[in-house]
Amino acid sequence: MTWLEVQITTTLEAEEAIVNLFYEVGAKGVVIESGENLMMIQEDPTINYIDESILNMDPDVSVIRGYFNEKLDCDECIHQLLTGIKKLPACGLNPGECELSITEVEEDDWANSWKKYYKPTRVGKSIIIKPTWEDYTPEVDEIVVNMDPGMAFGTGTHETTQLCVTKLEEYIRPDDMVLDIGCGTGILSIIAGELGCRHVIGVDFDPVAVKVARENIALNHMEDKIEIREGNLLDVIAEDEKAEIIVANILAEAIIELARMIKPYLKEDGVFISSGIINDRLEAVLKTLNDEGFEVLNIEQMGEWNSVAARIKA
Repeated sequence: MTWLEVQITTTLEAEEAIVNLFYEVGAKGVVIESGENLMMIQEDPTINYIDESILNMDPDVSVIRGYFNEKLDCDECIHQLLTGIKKLPACGLNPGECELSITEVEEDDWANSWKKYYKPTRVGKSIIIKPTWEDYTPEVDEIVVNMDPGMAFGTGTHETTQLCVTKLEEYIRPDDMVLDIGCGTGILSIIAGELGCRHVIGVDFDPVAVKVARENIALNHMEDKIEIREGNLLDVIAEDEKAEIIVANILAEAIIELARMIKPYLKEDGVFISSGIINDRLEAVLKTLNDEGFEVLNIEQMGEWNSVAARIKA
């Protein structure tokens, strides 16, 4: 089968948003080549092999390739993609020049090409993200999460995800209830489950992400602990489903919107963990949290991105 490969060359700060746009307009798969991820992989002692073809990548550039079925109206998909990219500066994200190229590829060429970029990777203190095709023997106290990064965005290597993992390790307690808003591939939901929480509800508006999250949950044998729902933010959460932890790895504008509606869903002394906050939007997020009656517990920065942990003021 022949597919159309749509390639966008962009900045690291716009990477996550553009990947989400690819899925929103109908991409069936996405491959991300990031010089930043390469540097992180090179520094990881658990990795002993890197494909030579990615060693010379610019560390400030992200190359994103989305794959579309030729039978789709790809002209309309690309128009919607570019329209979405043009709106990113209003969200505080600089996508750069966004060079675009389109080529035809055979299914076998792209279905396996992304595997060379992913090896077992440590995130946080104890979490190992392991691609399904790799073998890995965990050390004492390591938690292995099995993922298939080719299915959708959310492999654990992005800074925003790593910031969330660090906060989950810090704040989750046994038997906590967790809400994962904007769950993507389900990686944070799975990690929350592995860290000992009682139950997780993950929410995403993208049906592709919902399908992939459920597949990854099954891959990690967590169907009894984790539930994935299709919806936007909190619209599929009942007010009696209060949580000790609410985590949201989404863009700053969505975090601001979420902060204005989240209090009825957060238990007393519960923690709201947010990430995906670009440096330029951090002050706006902090102001909203303060205005909505939250106390900021800590802020952590990694590169262009920030995470914030907060709880309702006593």
